[in-house]
Amino acid sequence: MRVVHRARISPLLPETQWTLEGENLVERRGGRERRFQMSRLRRMSIAEGLARLDFPRARLRIPARSFASGVTIEDHGASFRALTEALAAEAAARAPSVRLGPSQPSGAELVVWTIGLFGLGALAMLAWSLLAGAWALGLALAARLAFVAILALAVLPWLARRGE
Repeated sequence: MRVVHRARISPLLPETQWTLEGENLVERRGGRERRFQMSRLRRMSIAEGLARLDFPRARLRIPARSFASGVTIEDHGASFRALTEALAAEAAARAPSVRLGPSQPSGAELVVWTIGLFGLGALAMLAWSLLAGAWALGLALAARLAFVAILALAVLPWLARRGE
């Protein structure tokens, strides 16, 4: 039995369709199609209308809500529940070593967020100092924040290697 769930992730993107076809989970968006073998699933978590599936080389997020037209959001809870129940049953049958439950952010993900926030802080510091007329002080403080972001960026290869 084919289980299908459709959602529009963004108002700018075409509708995405997830289909469970035998052993494969198929994601179609526009003309693009990706296939994931359920036997290779590593982690699956379902929380608050979002299913997250981690495969060896990809991470898949399936939302229950969809953009209808413009910025109005509609709920596709029935098809989402049917798909997630079928995915859980298929994962139990095909991938016995899969970890179910809430996923915790990896160290690399946290470092990327930290880098982004430091970069945003550096830009904000520079903008506010230019508005206040103290551009030299703002430039010095923004450079220090950017330096910390660069140091955090240097740690990423080791964190990514450890997570494999």
